[in-house]
Amino acid sequence: MALNTSPRFQLWYNGTPAEKLAQARLLRQEIGAQLLADADFMGEIETLRSHCLALSTQMQAMDLASLCNACAARDDGGCCSASMADNSDSLQILINLLLEQPLHLREPADSECCFLGPTGCPFMAKPIFCLNYNCHHICTGSEPAVLALLEQRAAAVLSQQTRIESLLLERLRCLP
Repeated sequence: MALNTSPRFQLWYNGTPAEKLAQARLLRQEIGAQLLADADFMGEIETLRSHCLALSTQMQAMDLASLCNACAARDDGGCCSASMADNSDSLQILINLLLEQPLHLREPADSECCFLGPTGCPFMAKPIFCLNYNCHHICTGSEPAVLALLEQRAAAVLSQQTRIESLLLERLRCLP
């Protein structure tokens, strides 16, 4: 059976956030030890960590936490939409688990993003939408050079996440 038609593959990408988190944790149990023992793979994870930290530093310099929290606190807010958690997938969540990010769902799961915690987004490796989307407030409130640096750092994270996801998919083809 092709990987993209297997029931597990469908859950990795199309399930609820709770199902995706459960699948990521299961994958961590199944192949985590192999991945952690693979120096080349872990080198890719460390490169991602470096890119994520550079992006986080840029976001902090732009005070995006305050800006995003202000929108999230509105009645219609919540990290740009209530369904942001649906933009995650099991492999992106697995990458965060490999980066040693603690992930939990909050209740109720349908209010704002169910992954948001007391300090905001727990993902070091963020969903593609979060990396590519800059709202009107970010775009108009930032100098072009500062915004360009944010976009450059987000692109570096996305590129590395995509590389790691491809490596994971190669490994997962061997699972039953």
